[in-house]
Amino acid sequence: MTASELAKVDRAGDRAERQLEASKQPKRLRGEPELFDLWSAPTAAQQARKDAEDPEVFQGILKKTKSTPTFTPKTMHQKVGTAPAVIPAHEGQSVNPDSEAFEDLACMAAARQIEAEREGETIGRKMRPMTAELIAHLGAEAVEQMDEDAKVQMYRSLKCTSSSSSQLDGEPQVLSNRALKKQKSQSQRNKEKTRKLHNSKEEQSKAQKKLERSVGEVGAMLKDMKEEEMTRTERKKYKEEIRAQRAEMDVKQGVVPSTRRLGRTKFEEQELVLPKIATGLRSMPLQGSGLKDRMTSIIRRGLLPAPPESTKTEADRRRRSGAKFRKKLKFMSPLLRDNILLR
Repeated sequence: MTASELAKVDRAGDRAERQLEASKQPKRLRGEPELFDLWSAPTAAQQARKDAEDPEVFQGILKKTKSTPTFTPKTMHQKVGTAPAVIPAHEGQSVNPDSEAFEDLACMAAARQIEAEREGETIGRKMRPMTAELIAHLGAEAVEQMDEDAKVQMYRSLKCTSSSSSQLDGEPQVLSNRALKKQKSQSQRNKEKTRKLHNSKEEQSKAQKKLERSVGEVGAMLKDMKEEEMTRTERKKYKEEIRAQRAEMDVKQGVVPSTRRLGRTKFEEQELVLPKIATGLRSMPLQGSGLKDRMTSIIRRGLLPAPPESTKTEADRRRRSGAKFRKKLKFMSPLLRDNILLR
C-alpha cells in the first residue's frame, strides 16, 4: 500500500472512533434546553464560531486564547470557619446588667487588655533586648535620658565581667610565664604516647563490657519503649481533645483559633463594650456599631481576610505594590521595545 492509501485508512479509523464515541453519549431531546457547565471548555468549533461572530476580532491575526478552568478547585465548598453569624451578647452588656454579670464582663475586658499589653512587651523585648534589660534594672525614665553611648557602657557594666570589659576597653592582657608553651622532651613524648595507648585499650574494654551488659537489658529496653508508646498515645489523645474543644468553642462562642490565617493578616477580636451606668434607659449612650458587628462576623467566619494593620510598614508596602502595578500598565512604544535601541 502506498503512503496516501495508509493515510486514508488512518483517517477512516479515526472517523469511526469519533462516531462510536458520539453514539455512546446520551442524545438531547428536541426542545430541551442545553445545560450550561461552568467548568467545561468550549470545543474548537464553538470557539471558532464565537470568534467569527465577534466583529472586533480580525480573522487575519492569530488571537491568544484565554485559559479556561478545567477542574473545580479543591477548596470550592469548604468552610474555613464554623462560627455563628450572630453571637449573643454577654449578660453584663444588657441595659440593666446584674452586678455579678457586670463584674464578670469587666474582668474579661481587663484580662484581654493585660494580655495585649504583655504581648506588646514581649515583642518589644525581642526587638530591643538591650533597652529592655536596662529598663528592668534602671527604669524607663532613666533610660530615656541616656544617650546611645551611655546605654552601651551601662549594659557592659551590668553584663560583662572585669576581664572581658578590660579586653573590650583595649587594655593589653599580660600573660604569665606559666602560660607560655614549653618544648617537650623525648621522655615526655614517650610517656604521652604510652598513656594514649593505655587509654584506648581501657576504652575498648569498657565498650565491650557495656555491649555484653546491654544484652541482658533487652527487657528494660522493651519496657521503656512501651512507656514511650503510651506517652505518645496519651499526648495524641490530648491534642485531639484540644482540637475538639477549639472546634466546639468556634461553633458555640465564635472563638477564632490563633493559628487561622487568611492572607497576610490575622483576625483580632474587638474590645468588649462595657455599658456605662446611666440614670435611665433613654440616657444610655449607644456604644456599639451595627456595621462593625457585621464586618466582624464576616471576617470571623472566614468569608473575607482580615483588614491589615494601619502601620507605616504596611502603608509603605501597599504604596510600592501600587507603583509596581502602575509601572506594568505604562505604555511603551513598540520601537523602544527592541533590544538594539535599549542598549
